[in-house]
Amino acid sequence: MTSNPISQVDASEFNFNVAHVATLQENLAVLASRLGFILTKEIDDLDELEVGYLQLSDGFHFYLCKYRSRPSNTVEVFFASQLSDWEARLEQISIALGIPKANLLWKNEGYVKTP
Repeated sequence: MTSNPISQVDASEFNFNVAHVATLQENLAVLASRLGFILTKEIDDLDELEVGYLQLSDGFHFYLCKYRSRPSNTVEVFFASQLSDWEARLEQISIALGIPKANLLWKNEGYVKTP
């Protein structure tokens, strides 16, 4: 049996600026079921959303969310803003989630300027 490449973390650990880094073609509920993490329902200034707060096996924090108004087969990826290695981190997350590169619908080319 292999260890899970991701694990759940508490939302309170996200006490830093985050940026919307990418949108993936995937169903968040199916992904959560497959990888064994729990989704919480929240409301922010945009809409209602479901969110999973996660970390990679090396402790890198990220979260996945799906806004109610977005298509059911899209997942948005957020993590710390202004990382120099953000594209490598996005690739690590995609691999850990088992999502192929072909499922990358959008990535934030302006990421490095996000405050």
